[in-house]
Amino acid sequence: MDETAARRDQILRLIPGPVTIVGIANGGVVGGLTASWVTRVSQEPPMLLAAIGRQRRTWELLQGATHFTVTLLGEGQVAEARLFGLKSRRDIDKWAQVPHELVGPGQPVLRDCAAWALCSIAGCLPAGDHDCLLGHVVELGRGPLEVPLPLRGADYAP
Repeated sequence: MDETAARRDQILRLIPGPVTIVGIANGGVVGGLTASWVTRVSQEPPMLLAAIGRQRRTWELLQGATHFTVTLLGEGQVAEARLFGLKSRRDIDKWAQVPHELVGPGQPVLRDCAAWALCSIAGCLPAGDHDCLLGHVVELGRGPLEVPLPLRGADYAP
């Protein structure tokens, strides 16, 4: 990366974003990753957008999937953010390392969290080196943690 690109990346990482875990189960395999590029895109119907890098194993699992989850991490969940952001499903079953449950059609969410959403996949838009996954929110839940993790997701993922 040249100096201009490195400076641009350093500045863009200052934009705060939620620290979330995007989860997916497809074909008997459960995966997930730390994502900070997650946002609401519609109030009615309620919809979320999650940007997923094409080089990630979770992106591979999304191919042909019908649903995904977004778990909003709570304060004190730095270890979980790092686990899902720095480890690959190719090397470790991350969900086996954390208390979780399956919602809807078997999609994973962390049991300890601030909140979670189950989404049905409404579409996928290419955006540079990521794909923007659009989801209709079909179910929501609150976890026992009240305060979302206050740091940017870029602090937990490469």
